[in-house]
Amino acid sequence: MLEAERLPSGLQLLVEEAPWLQGVSLGLFVRAGVVDEPEGGAGIAHLLEHLVFRGTQKYAGDELSARIDEDGGELNAYTTKEYTCLWGRTLPQGLESFLEMLAELFLRPRLTTRDLRREVDVIAEEYQLWLQSPEEYVCDLLEAEVFAGGPLARSVLGEPSELAGIDVRAVRSFHARHWRLDGAVLAVAGPVRLEEVRRAATSLFPPQAPAPVTRRRGRRPGPPVWPAEAKAAQVHVAVGGPARRLGDPLLAAQEMLVQEFGGGPNARLFTRLREELALSYGVYSYDTAYRTGGLWGAYADLPEDALREGLVAIREEACRLRRARWRSEDVARLRRSAVGSFLLSLDSPFARVERAALQILQLGQTESIEEELARLQALQGLALRRESESILEPATWRIVVLHPERGLFHGSFASVLEGA
Repeated sequence: MLEAERLPSGLQLLVEEAPWLQGVSLGLFVRAGVVDEPEGGAGIAHLLEHLVFRGTQKYAGDELSARIDEDGGELNAYTTKEYTCLWGRTLPQGLESFLEMLAELFLRPRLTTRDLRREVDVIAEEYQLWLQSPEEYVCDLLEAEVFAGGPLARSVLGEPSELAGIDVRAVRSFHARHWRLDGAVLAVAGPVRLEEVRRAATSLFPPQAPAPVTRRRGRRPGPPVWPAEAKAAQVHVAVGGPARRLGDPLLAAQEMLVQEFGGGPNARLFTRLREELALSYGVYSYDTAYRTGGLWGAYADLPEDALREGLVAIREEACRLRRARWRSEDVARLRRSAVGSFLLSLDSPFARVERAALQILQLGQTESIEEELARLQALQGLALRRESESILEPATWRIVVLHPERGLFHGSFASVLEGA
């Protein structure tokens, strides 16, 4: 059973006692991501995530990694558009030591100019790898197209020109303002007891001093700078549009529709573009939900001379799905698939607490597994039809294309199709 409570520091604690497991999985989630970055500071959230591993007031970076290696555990982190997570695994006897390291990383990173310059160089290399990954590249830029003018349009990696201009004072200010215990969730799962985790976390994560009061600057108008350096040997396409946000009661219906459209080898896009037309090796659809917005998308790689044919096929399959009658057996099949995927995703101990932690962090409440299953089972064909009428309307679509000869171009689906 998952136990949740708030500690005196404001930190939300989630613990799942699982005595049958060998290891302990932990995640420390904080509401600090791309959407919180100041004007002129694109990439600072991800940069801070890198920098904390360079060392803390108590431990050098190599000491942190050595302590983790001694137990055969792991410690890592990732940054998203809306939050940052420090996560890892350890043995039960190493729990308090691991929590101490998490507290050091979260509360007392050293954040020096020398470390900053090194990590800016590391992220520059990461940026170059992104430019060499055309699938990831066009899907990321589709978000910039759909969310143009808003904070969700910005990349987690940031803009290299802005990163180079960030100084350590800006990073320290971002850390002091946004890495707050009252905006964080500590999730633990494994052969532990709630009482011991509560005791250690209360001691290691004491209340923080008030956050510094700083004047919030306005955001830059318009979309971010579009990179044009990426190269490709074939055409890479990402098409999509606005979709439901986190917490929307009909988000599950949208997810089922996206799965039917292109979520697997039996989906319509895969069957049409790969099996029937032999145009695409990699083709799929997906959706992403944030607190303040959502996006659905479809990706396909295409031969250089088949851009128009591929786009027409995507549009035709969307229109066919919009006209679908949604027989009871079709809906039942999608429900079974959704329930199975949901239950299998909970096999990982970390996935279970991560799910609950993000619900609290992003929505302020949790939904039990039983409640989510009941919602999936209750979905009917009418909801799927309404979703298809909303998101599978080509007039609302945006598109990003990376072409071997024509380079990068983007805009409305209709305008790009006309010029294809």
